[in-house]
Amino acid sequence: MIVFKNVSLKYGEHAALKGVNFQLPKGSFTLLEGHSGAGKSSILRLLATFETPSSGDIFVGKSSIAKLNRRERAHYRRSVGYTGLDVQLLQNRTCFDNVALPLRVVGQSETDIQSRVKAALARVGLSHTDHMLPTELSGGQQLRLQIARAVVNRPALVLADEPTAQLDDESASRVVTLLEEFNRAGVTVMVATHESHRFNRVTHRLRLGDGQVLPTPADLSQAGGREGGVQEFSKDFLNKAYGA
Repeated sequence: MIVFKNVSLKYGEHAALKGVNFQLPKGSFTLLEGHSGAGKSSILRLLATFETPSSGDIFVGKSSIAKLNRRERAHYRRSVGYTGLDVQLLQNRTCFDNVALPLRVVGQSETDIQSRVKAALARVGLSHTDHMLPTELSGGQQLRLQIARAVVNRPALVLADEPTAQLDDESASRVVTLLEEFNRAGVTVMVATHESHRFNRVTHRLRLGDGQVLPTPADLSQAGGREGGVQEFSKDFLNKAYGA
C-alpha cells in the first residue's frame, strides 16, 4: 500500500505540494491528472526518493520512505522503476549497456545481467537493438528502452511521468500496453499524464490542482459532503491506520 500522510514539498518559497493525503492499494494502476505544475511529477519523484518531503510522511508497505538513510534508500530503489522526460539515456553506450546499468550498480553477476537485460529488451520489443546506440532509435523506441531499464530490476512499483508525451498513436499505444501488462503481472503502477484517454486498465485516479488532491463527487459523498472530502476522508483513514 502507498500512503501519503499530510505531505508537503517546497522548492524555496514555491510549494509544489500542500498537505497531500491519499492511500492506494498494492497492485493498483493509478493515473495522476491535472494541469502542468499541479504536483503530479512531485508525487512521483517523492515515491522514487529523488526528493524528500518538506513535511509529512510517505509509507510504501510498512516502511516510511521519507526517513530512509542512504543505504536504505539505495535498497528501496531496487524495488522501484522510474521513467520520465527528465530521465537521460547514455547516448555513447549501447542499448544493452543502458538497460544493464541498474544491475551493474548493485553488483549483479554478469550471467544474471545477460539474461535479465535480454528479457527486458524482448519484453519491450527491442531485442534487435542490444548493440545499437540510443541515437539510432526513434523517439518511441527510446522511451521503450527507458522502460526496459526501469523494469530490469523486476520492481514492485513502476512510476511513469508523461510516458506517452510527444509520441505518435502507435508508439503511445505500445507504451500503454507495456504498463498495463506489468500491472497484470502484479506490479503497482502510477502514471502522471495529460493523456488519460489512452489508458484503459485504471483502478484509481487522483486529480491534482495547485499542489493538492482535488475531491471528486464520489469522494465528497463518502466524506459526508464536506468540502475537500478527499483530504478529510484520507486523514480519517490514516488516523485509524497509524493512530495519529
